[in-house]
Amino acid sequence: MKKSKFSKFIIVLIIITILMLLYAIAGNVFDRRVNDAFIKILTSVINKPVNNDIVLVVIDDKSVNRISWPWNRQNFVQIFDYVENTGGAKVTIFKNLVLFPDTYNPNYDKKFYEYISKDKKLINSYVLLNSNISGDIIPADYSGIFDSKSNVKITDKRNDKVYFSYNGIVRLPKDFLQNVNILASSALPFDKDDYVRTYMPVVMYNDNFYPSLALSAYAKYKNISEFEIRDKFLCSTDNCKTLKMPLEFKQIKDNIGNRIYAYITHLNWFKLKNKNYAHKTFSAVDIIDSFEAVRNNQIPVISPDNFKDKIVIIGLNAQEEKWKQVYNTPLSDSHADLDIHALMIDNMLSNSFKTVDDKDYTPVITIIFCFLILRGFKVFRVNLIFTTVLSILYIIYYLFEYMLGIYVAPVSPIVTMYAATFLKLLYSVLTTDKTAEMIKHAMGKYISKDVMNKVVSNLDKLKLGGTRTIVTIFFVDIRNFTKISEELPPQEVTSILNEYFSTIEPIIAKYHGIVNKYIGDGLLAVFGEPVKTDEHALNAVLCGIEIIDKISLLREKFIKENKPVINIGIGVNTGEVFAGNIGTEERFEYTVIGDNVNLASRIESYNQILKTQFLISEYTYEYVKDRIDVVKLSGVNIKGKSKPIDIYEVLRLKIKR
Repeated sequence: MKKSKFSKFIIVLIIITILMLLYAIAGNVFDRRVNDAFIKILTSVINKPVNNDIVLVVIDDKSVNRISWPWNRQNFVQIFDYVENTGGAKVTIFKNLVLFPDTYNPNYDKKFYEYISKDKKLINSYVLLNSNISGDIIPADYSGIFDSKSNVKITDKRNDKVYFSYNGIVRLPKDFLQNVNILASSALPFDKDDYVRTYMPVVMYNDNFYPSLALSAYAKYKNISEFEIRDKFLCSTDNCKTLKMPLEFKQIKDNIGNRIYAYITHLNWFKLKNKNYAHKTFSAVDIIDSFEAVRNNQIPVISPDNFKDKIVIIGLNAQEEKWKQVYNTPLSDSHADLDIHALMIDNMLSNSFKTVDDKDYTPVITIIFCFLILRGFKVFRVNLIFTTVLSILYIIYYLFEYMLGIYVAPVSPIVTMYAATFLKLLYSVLTTDKTAEMIKHAMGKYISKDVMNKVVSNLDKLKLGGTRTIVTIFFVDIRNFTKISEELPPQEVTSILNEYFSTIEPIIAKYHGIVNKYIGDGLLAVFGEPVKTDEHALNAVLCGIEIIDKISLLREKFIKENKPVINIGIGVNTGEVFAGNIGTEERFEYTVIGDNVNLASRIESYNQILKTQFLISEYTYEYVKDRIDVVKLSGVNIKGKSKPIDIYEVLRLKIKR
């Protein structure tokens, strides 16, 4: 016994371990992708419009086919001039990095630096590094002048001051660094599967916080210069009224391979107009043509009105692999990084974000649901239905959280719950005593299956004794079978009885009765114990009516087979009996005893005297009088009863009118 309990304990531990591993694996493998699919479907259905104050100028295929890449910087000056001075853009982001001086066209560089030195609207990007990055890109230290190149001051209001600084910046040309007015980080965070699902609104360099391109552009557009970072939020300094961006601290990989801890926020997505962009785009070469057209007093290709008071993001994204600037996102496998920055600005302008709940109840819900499943129904099919119901409840919870702007795991709890269901089945198979099952199956041939199930489910309470309870006793007997059996060989007698009992036993089971014992050619059945039901009297009467119909058909069959004609009598009584285990400690049986059992037997015997088939006592009649047509036989003297009682011949069920 101890060994058996220890084995079961080990199996339980293995099951718990498997469920924990499945929860973790499903979380890493499926949750992100299912969330991605749901985001894609939801954005398509809702199709919320993007903010029209954000537009993109893309150096696309058309642009690089017209003007070979890389471009001289005079082309960029023309784009800046057109969108800012002619078009009236409020903020311009130049996403392309300025890494090296133009040694072939130094005059263009000079004009470029002169322009950006006066341009207070232009935000240029830079790339941060960690010491583990190696190659031709050389990290530089700009501690002395870096603060002056940010248009945003971020005050550290965190209680938990964790430091996770980058330690270098990609080297920038000296003339560019001296002349540029605003610099901001272009780093994007990637999940383990190399998908962009979040944004890094701030970066830390030399233990100070600096803005991303999106935050810098938002600050410029809203004319806000100060923000504060808290443990869970990035806020505007007006106590988060203008901006309250939820932050999550996690390890990420950025777009040049840095692995670093960072503060990220989850993007609120919009439907893409094509595979690359959600926001309105213009070809960079069309802007250059428009610049030339205006300068020559001609009609521009792109009206400058398209940029009035807008945030304009300028950058490269052409089809050739080395010019592609696209990433995997929930919406596309080639989502332009320009548009990802635009999406973050869009979220900030609407102050609308998704977040991961810091009070995530998903693990607790999963544990509770798995416990209910493991402790639940013994029948696998029923337990599977129960698991499905719990899964539907969880899906409702997931959708509710999503609509509140909160990400929770969509799949891992459901996978774990179904795993618990099948592991419970496996546990049942592994821990079931096969010998006991064989004995149970064999003993089921000798006693009622209902009694067997009651015994098996209460092995610890298997002892002499029982309870008093009200049941309906059912006797059925073949008339004059003793004479029939004397005239036939034993094998034929056995064959007739087997076919007879095989006909009536399923009907008794159908109406929730149990065969308590076979008495020669007679049978005692009980309704109401151990299978509890309030309608045991009606069930017994319905059973008797159906048995009479079936025996009529069996009689016709026997006549065709030249077998003896059989007639039956049924007696039914309802009343209190003792139901329980009777016998000795070594051997006992489950049965019912009492005066009401004897009364049912004696009522059955009156069928032969009265030439009837189906008699019930006045006590049973009180339970079923509204359902059957009867003939009343008043004042019958029954042996063992001091006073006469009424008995009733059952004719048929009443026809409903």
